[in-house]
Amino acid sequence: MMRVLRLAAAVLLAAISGFLAFAGGVAISKVFAEYKDSPDAVYIGFGGGYLAVSVLFAAAALQTVSRTGHPHRWLALTLAAVVASAFPYAALVGWPAYALNAVMALLAVGSAAAYLSRPPAA
Repeated sequence: MMRVLRLAAAVLLAAISGFLAFAGGVAISKVFAEYKDSPDAVYIGFGGGYLAVSVLFAAAALQTVSRTGHPHRWLALTLAAVVASAFPYAALVGWPAYALNAVMALLAVGSAAAYLSRPPAA
């Protein structure tokens, strides 16, 4: 049962990562569009931000299904998620970005719980 839950969590995290990677790719592809209502740096900045957060969720998905790894891998993901959740996304794209902050905070809490629940090193 636990294996199924871990796999379901990994699939959810991978789906979020895939969506953010797609959104980042679409944002960066607008650099090559004929009509632009913003400078290229805006599209590259937003696309790069989406891709960076996508990598964070992909790392969480991989760590969820991995049985081995560095003992502090969850701590590193926790710190990265805390820093990423502190960014003011709502100031950039408006109220829907509060959902991204909430999801990043949940990722940080989940990673911290996974780190704290592991058995102590011998």
